[in-house]
Amino acid sequence: MTARKLFLNGAFGALAGAAVLALTATSASAYVVCNERGDCWHSSVKYEYPEVKVVYYDDDWDWKSHHYHWHDVSGDYGYWDSDKNAWITVHPMKDHDGDGDHDDH
Repeated sequence: MTARKLFLNGAFGALAGAAVLALTATSASAYVVCNERGDCWHSSVKYEYPEVKVVYYDDDWDWKSHHYHWHDVSGDYGYWDSDKNAWITVHPMKDHDGDGDHDDH
C-alpha cells in the first residue's frame, strides 16, 4: 500500500471518528425535568427557577414508572405551572458581555 493510500485511509478514519463523537456529544445534553407535583417535560438546558422547584433527570429516566404526567412543550426556558395547568415561559437574563456566562468576572 502506498503512503498516499495509508494517509487517506487514516484521514477518513479520523473524520469518521470525529463525526461519531460529535453526534454522541450533541445527543447527551437532554433532560427530563419534573416539578414537585409530578409534571414533567423535556429540556436541553438546566436552569434554576426561583418560582418553582424542579428536578433534572437523564433523558432516559422512566417518568411513567413514577406515575408522573408528561407535557409536550416548546422552549427550554420555562416550567409547568400545575395550578394553572399551563407552560410558563421564562426569559433568561443576559449577562453584561453577552456570552451567556452569568458569573461575575
